[in-house]
Amino acid sequence: MIRPALFPLLSLLLCWLALPHLNTWADDYGILILAAPFILAALCLLLAQVFSQGRIGQMAVLTIASYSLIQWQMQSTLDDPETWWLYFWLTLLFPLNTLFVRFLPDRRPLSPEGMLFPALLLLQAGLLLWLPQHMPAQIPTQRISEWVLTFLRQGDDPLLPLPAMFSFAIAAILLCVRLPRERDIPLAFVGLLILHGLMFWQFDQSYMSALTATLSLLLLLATLLITNHQLAFIDELTSLPGRRALMNDLKHRHGHYLLVMADIDHFKQFNDTHGHDTGDHVLRLVASQLAKTRGGCRAYRYGGEEFTLVFPSMDAIDCRPFIEATRERIAAYPLVIRDKQQRPANNRNGKKQRGRNSGQKALRVTMSFGVARRQKGETIEAVMKRADKALYKAKQNGRNRTEDAV
Repeated sequence: MIRPALFPLLSLLLCWLALPHLNTWADDYGILILAAPFILAALCLLLAQVFSQGRIGQMAVLTIASYSLIQWQMQSTLDDPETWWLYFWLTLLFPLNTLFVRFLPDRRPLSPEGMLFPALLLLQAGLLLWLPQHMPAQIPTQRISEWVLTFLRQGDDPLLPLPAMFSFAIAAILLCVRLPRERDIPLAFVGLLILHGLMFWQFDQSYMSALTATLSLLLLLATLLITNHQLAFIDELTSLPGRRALMNDLKHRHGHYLLVMADIDHFKQFNDTHGHDTGDHVLRLVASQLAKTRGGCRAYRYGGEEFTLVFPSMDAIDCRPFIEATRERIAAYPLVIRDKQQRPANNRNGKKQRGRNSGQKALRVTMSFGVARRQKGETIEAVMKRADKALYKAKQNGRNRTEDAV
């Protein structure tokens, strides 16, 4: 639960630590500080294109577009009406654009669909730069800008305009709507909102926009790498590490360890009788219980209905109580499914019963386990083969049991 928020929090901490040293660094590395966001944005877009991470790529476009507008058009004080005009709309539109990116279809940045968002940003920038210079002569734009500036700012403090505060708050709330399902990208976007909110709050600070853009793009790069690691090593259905993660883990274990192959009994029957939705539910149930196995165990989904448990350097007799506790816990779990083909029965008055058990079936899920302890010099394939033989023995001896390899 903490890991998805780690990099956003780290970015905020780095911003807070680096802020007092910006002017000192600028004396020696001023050009590098200003150029770093463009380099990171190019790298982020390249990786987003290669790994098909459209939302992260679009967020990189939004970040570098905002940074470019600040560097080329907003280098005067906010007392200047034209600068205030751009500042006001940038603070208002940045959270809304972030929210828009969050719910865009995930398309590659350089695809025809992916180019629509950069086109929208160009349209917004064009309107912001064009409108003040082409207002009708009878509209006193400078006077209106000065009045709005006086109304929305409090004294000389570079506070966010009130509409922008609402925009940031609403965007942050809506970004977290689907947080239980997706955590990495929404939390990264919230981190970007906070970073840019701090930048607009301290807009008169030298090199503040460069620092914000750099940290934002580093956060996007970290999120992109984490997301692709999840896709490569984590099973999407069960949220357990997959077979690739298992093999990678075993390659780095050079001593003794205990490997357990586990298989759901009669799993094909669940799919054939109750459908694949019920089968998926059974897989998720089993995965959640295997993940609770104690004794330093790590659970993996090997493939299909087969799972793998890996214990550290322990004897089979020491691990047996943990395996048996998991096996019994799975067998005792009350799995109830709705039977779509069964109609509610009628009571004595001819009315349909709508009780809790109407149209529902209770299923019993069991698992068989095969245990093998890696011997000195034994290959991964050999220990897995012995565990498979022990699993096959458990199936032959009646299922819902644990057998040790010879």
